[in-house]
Amino acid sequence: MAKGLSKMMKEAQKLEKRLTEVRESLLSMEVEGSAGGGAVKIRMNGQRDVVAVSISQDALEGADNEMLEDLLLSALRDAKQKSDELAASEMAKVTGMVAPPGTF
Repeated sequence: MAKGLSKMMKEAQKLEKRLTEVRESLLSMEVEGSAGGGAVKIRMNGQRDVVAVSISQDALEGADNEMLEDLLLSALRDAKQKSDELAASEMAKVTGMVAPPGTF
């Protein structure tokens, strides 16, 4: 029985190492969320860190504060969803299972 437990522990350590590697690689992977037909864009890495925000001149000229805030919020939600999907996809490659969004 001790031999079986030892083997399970080694497998768990290997899995944890691979998961850590994936988490680190997600730092360099990026997704882009957008709103208003691309008037507002937000880039986010695979760990949900915002790395860039872009607002077109047209959006700035014709927008009131409330509209611009709504566009920013929509683009942020879009980027977050894509980041969560990217992380889940990358983790599934290691675990063979799809994890709930936001787990990583």
